[in-house]
Amino acid sequence: MKFFSAALFLSALVAQPVLAKLTWSVKGTQNGVPIPPAEIILKPFESAYGHGGGGGGGGIFNGGGPEAPPAAASVGRAARNRMVKRANPTATSANWCGSVRTATSSNKIKLIHGYFQHPTCTKRAGVTTFPQAAASWIGIDGDSSTTLLQMGTVCKIDNSTGIVRNEAWWQWVPDAAMTLATMPVHAGDWFQITINTTSATSAIISITNVNTLTAMTINLSAGTSLARIDADWIVERPAYGSGLAGFAQFTETWFQEAYATLANGASLGVLGAKQYQITGGCSSAEYDNADLSAWS
Repeated sequence: MKFFSAALFLSALVAQPVLAKLTWSVKGTQNGVPIPPAEIILKPFESAYGHGGGGGGGGIFNGGGPEAPPAAASVGRAARNRMVKRANPTATSANWCGSVRTATSSNKIKLIHGYFQHPTCTKRAGVTTFPQAAASWIGIDGDSSTTLLQMGTVCKIDNSTGIVRNEAWWQWVPDAAMTLATMPVHAGDWFQITINTTSATSAIISITNVNTLTAMTINLSAGTSLARIDADWIVERPAYGSGLAGFAQFTETWFQEAYATLANGASLGVLGAKQYQITGGCSSAEYDNADLSAWS
């Protein structure tokens, strides 16, 4: 499915500091019409949702890269009757599922792009950790370095009621994640995201809900310096508070038009990318240089 984004109209600016270091500003349009500044709402990512959630500060996604599984966990991937078109190096993680393509330090990543459908999420049988959640995102770094810039969507399920909350969010690790409350997110919506680094400490994120024709840009500055060597297209079991959420069951998530642009102008796709798997929770596969999928 191909989407040609319309040019964004300038709108009034909303700006707030985050953790007194990272700064941001946001503008957006709906059907090409500027969104009034009072309707552009960002808020700290909630660390707890529904029954069983703990208090404390804002939750963050795991920014230090994928966590290793417990020592006792099986490293085998769940069997699935499908034709895998590409053979990639694989790794097992407790929280990351998808592709990571690594560039060289002499030709760093400048931009990353992805196009994916927000999944339908349901409660995973036998999981008692609150809440259950699954996050789909694209990002730069986080695998080979401790910093990470990421943007995506997340579904969060109240385990006691089964109510699903779908949200858009972004994070520049180690700063806290922020929810982009103005962006509508529904199961089945397609999102186009581009993260364009203007320096190691500044970037412009563009996100469009193709179904609702809502487009927003986030200008970020004074972030923790990125290494700009990892390109990520990931479905994650996110962290809430001090631990990982229960991993929600989700419909297959396809990442399309997946590419990164390097400093010299060359393009980097997912061909040969490392495929992360979550044992018993998520498998992923590359289908060509611009397409991959993750499924539970």
